[in-house]
Amino acid sequence: MSWNQHYRDMLDYSGSQEVKNYSHTSKIIRRFKDEDLEIILELHDTCFGNKKYDQIFKYSRLFRNIFYIYEVNGKIVAFIGFYIHQKFVGLHRVQKATGFSLCVDPSMRGKGTVLTILNESLKELRNNNVKIVNGCIDATNKQSLAVHQKFGFRIVEKNNKLCGPDTYKIELKL
Repeated sequence: MSWNQHYRDMLDYSGSQEVKNYSHTSKIIRRFKDEDLEIILELHDTCFGNKKYDQIFKYSRLFRNIFYIYEVNGKIVAFIGFYIHQKFVGLHRVQKATGFSLCVDPSMRGKGTVLTILNESLKELRNNNVKIVNGCIDATNKQSLAVHQKFGFRIVEKNNKLCGPDTYKIELKL
């Protein structure tokens, strides 16, 4: 294992300790439960194909308090996952969230599902003193970019190391 991976694991562990104390007030979305994993993986396949299962496995457990589920009539129709890292902005330590998956069941697209899960998850992060939210969006996904911009996200970089080629790194200050 490389030094970079050890460093990343230390950041993840540190962030996960903060998240253990997060409150949850939403009546619309809920936190991840272990029994959700199989359905989440199926939905993930629908949205992304067989990509980045390692993130789903790792972060759904490590950051379960900020891996949000949206259900309609008892069926999981959307999820969004985040992880937290501590960053310094000037002399102040701030909590920075990175969204790593936003997935909506195709049958629920165009029905406000993305707006609901994004709005509720951002409220939860704000309520828990997260100051910055980052994410990556495929540069060809104009609809997703427009929705995120509606919430105040702005493009900060294209094709960066974290996101990869043909992507935008986006950021929102809460």
